[in-house]
Amino acid sequence: MKNKKLEKLQLLKLEMYRKDPMYWLEHRFGEDPKSFNWELWGGAYKDHVWDGDKNPLMEAWRKLAEGENVGIEAATGTGKTYFLSRVVYWFLDVYPDSLVVTSAPKRDQLKLHLWAEITKSFNKFKRIRPKAELFSLRTIVEAQDDTATKKARKNAGEEEEADLSTSWQAVGFIAGAEAGSESATKAQGFHRKDMLIIMEECAGMPMPIMNAFQNTCTGGNNPILAVGNPDSELDVLHQFCEQPDVHAYRISAMDFPNVVLGEEVVAGAVTRRSIERRRLKYGEKSGLFQSRVHGLSPAQASDSLIMRSWIEDALEYERDYDGSYNAVGVDVANSETGDKAATAWGRANRLCEVFEFKCPNATHLAYNIMFDEEELMLKGYEQYKLPTLHDYDIMAQCIGIDAVGVGVATVNAFLDNGYNAVPLQGGQLVSVIPEDNQGKPMYAFAGLRSQMYWELREDLRNGLVQFDIDNPAMMQRIMVELTTPRFKVSSSNVQVERKEDIKKRLGGKSPNVADAIVYWNWVRKGHYVQGGIAALSAGD
Repeated sequence: MKNKKLEKLQLLKLEMYRKDPMYWLEHRFGEDPKSFNWELWGGAYKDHVWDGDKNPLMEAWRKLAEGENVGIEAATGTGKTYFLSRVVYWFLDVYPDSLVVTSAPKRDQLKLHLWAEITKSFNKFKRIRPKAELFSLRTIVEAQDDTATKKARKNAGEEEEADLSTSWQAVGFIAGAEAGSESATKAQGFHRKDMLIIMEECAGMPMPIMNAFQNTCTGGNNPILAVGNPDSELDVLHQFCEQPDVHAYRISAMDFPNVVLGEEVVAGAVTRRSIERRRLKYGEKSGLFQSRVHGLSPAQASDSLIMRSWIEDALEYERDYDGSYNAVGVDVANSETGDKAATAWGRANRLCEVFEFKCPNATHLAYNIMFDEEELMLKGYEQYKLPTLHDYDIMAQCIGIDAVGVGVATVNAFLDNGYNAVPLQGGQLVSVIPEDNQGKPMYAFAGLRSQMYWELREDLRNGLVQFDIDNPAMMQRIMVELTTPRFKVSSSNVQVERKEDIKKRLGGKSPNVADAIVYWNWVRKGHYVQGGIAALSAGD
């Protein structure tokens, strides 16, 4: 009878710990809830006006306790890693035979941040769960194997594969773009009645990984917790926070105890002084300051090649005709089910039409640009319903084609019909780069692709092009694809992000539309026309 009463009491406590994480933290884990209920610090919090969400960590934890999905966009230095480690131990403790999957884009991010904090507090967890074992990127609550096997597994470290189907544990999972498509496939294999997915540094994760995690959460209690410093409104974290079944919270550094109280009560976290340094370095209105201090998602990443505002200006304001050529940019495809093709058509410096479409035949793509519908039908060619060179009065030297891979077939089809179209590939075009006083190029590019993207960037930044696009859906596609690429400048050259990396951050979609626009803008300058108009280069 006594044992039954004790068992009933333990079940009641367990239920209380599940429903009230703050009660668990204080009475089970032995820590002060002030770490998450910041109002308990008193003092200046009495009259504090919250910049972000009120007590965001505590409220987010409570939503997890209700089995809800949670997204947190946080300023830096606001205790999110400390918070995540406690959430891991709470979930493992209150849900027997549960699984916690912690993930981040890079192994170092997991090991040096979240799992370093998990390791640091493991002794507290072992006090309440004596059978627990700690491995590299894995904590097992109650190991089922014998001592010799456990020792071998511990010596094996992170190379040892855990039995995720039965073990009561938390594991680390690398989920970045460099992990490859196998990561998304593996992410779909996590299943358990009680399972928590934690996505740390979520802004840098590929969308296929997020989709895979969401698709694998089919159990009765499978919440997802996505956390990170916001990068842009286009990143995976912000897109997750915008979903209707996600409870989103914003953590502002202006609400953190060290800042509100004016003293460093939490060692190593954000302070008033560190905020002031960033204000002076980046400017209060900069996207980086808004993101890293206020936890706000800027319209785009700070290292984006093209700013959203430049595109909006190109839509809104009339541009004078600049004397450049009518042109078309062609991004080629040769598949019924794979990447699509895209064409961008413009008159001088005005982009008029953009099309994206399935293209099973790269050779017939050239025919669609050369011939009208009647001739296509007569010759039995695929019809993609595009404008023609005649419609836009475009000469051959102003047809810019991605000639890498399947694009060769399109270029050859033009040549076979007497059109000397421009194959866009290879190294930079040095002749159009401005020269210094010694007659040397003022800067260099990693390749022609980087140079062409940079040219469009400069044309948009300087207000030299106009977008006359009437299709709102296409304009949204253009906005997303043009603001996604990033760049870096080294002592040797300007390098635009690789197409493969852009594709991963677009959720697997190739930036066909952006590429076609870049090619159009490049060939309209007349770089390949005899005696062309290279003086129109935005770099001049």
